[in-house]
Amino acid sequence: MHNQTPEVSWLKQYHDTFAFFGIKSYEHLLTRWQEPHRFYHNLAHLKELLGCIEQSEVKDSERHILIASAFYHDAVYLPWRTDNEELSAALFEADCPQQSEAAALVKQIILDTRTHEATHPLSVLFCRFDTHLLRHGSFVELLQWEAAIFKEYQCFDYRIYREARLKLLQHWIERYPENQNNLQSLYDYLLHYKPKIGVYPGSFNPFHKGHYNILVKAEQVFDKVIIARGINPEKTDALTRDAISPILYYRQTEGFEGLLTDYLTSKEAYADVTLIRGLRNGDDLAYEMNQLQFMRDMKHNLKTVFFHCDVEYEHISSSALRNLDKIGKGYSRPYLPELPVPHLAHFIEERFMT
Repeated sequence: MHNQTPEVSWLKQYHDTFAFFGIKSYEHLLTRWQEPHRFYHNLAHLKELLGCIEQSEVKDSERHILIASAFYHDAVYLPWRTDNEELSAALFEADCPQQSEAAALVKQIILDTRTHEATHPLSVLFCRFDTHLLRHGSFVELLQWEAAIFKEYQCFDYRIYREARLKLLQHWIERYPENQNNLQSLYDYLLHYKPKIGVYPGSFNPFHKGHYNILVKAEQVFDKVIIARGINPEKTDALTRDAISPILYYRQTEGFEGLLTDYLTSKEAYADVTLIRGLRNGDDLAYEMNQLQFMRDMKHNLKTVFFHCDVEYEHISSSALRNLDKIGKGYSRPYLPELPVPHLAHFIEERFMT
């Protein structure tokens, strides 16, 4: 008998709820709630929601409905899509063999979370739990929440995110007057906030493990990192959508032509922007320092941070990998980062193809 992880053991305590709906396979929900693009809508959020449900005074059957709604309401959460609630409800419907009133209510509660306009007393209760932070969160808690949501929506340009977020906060200030002061403080904070954004440019054709190693290090320093895919005049391989690594699925990736300094300036209206450069060895540093002087001639306020990749990636280059693939298709695969969420492959491919 295999030892269960703590998360699986925790999940098993809700077996009765899944059995109530005839759901036999539910461990995949853990995988979904632990996806790497979740910074707020994750397992911690789910556990907080379940804690509220467990403390509520409801009948056993109603508790099962609320618990099932909690597990499935954000089971599909892809920030770049607008149909997450429909997809989550469809996932529950696919897992649940029953066509009962209880199952229909779970599906409806999931759909209600789009606007939190409840259509049933249990949905009212669930939406109250789900919006607890908006209604009662302190300013510090709201700040932590905002930082996590910003990370979840990092695939969007900050200018677009900021505009939409301020509009939404204004709506919540009006909708939740019981927490108006803290929500207004968050609005005022976001109005003047300038996140520290790193821009990591390159042709990235392909984006390999060395690039990813640099990206992960940079993300520990900056609030967000933009992967800017430029056209290098010394590299003749044309960039295509196929060159976008799936590992970047929840990050902002943009193509640009022309001067990198102009691109950096275009991002500075609402953010504190820094150029990120990756290094493998001393030769890279000498080259980068020479290029950096040209860039400083064109942009006097340029800020740059260098990150050295780990030693096991020093030998990897995109040109070497392209040459490997010319010798034999797929030879470069061991040097490319693997997608950590294969169950989302279809949605990720769809995102990059639109």
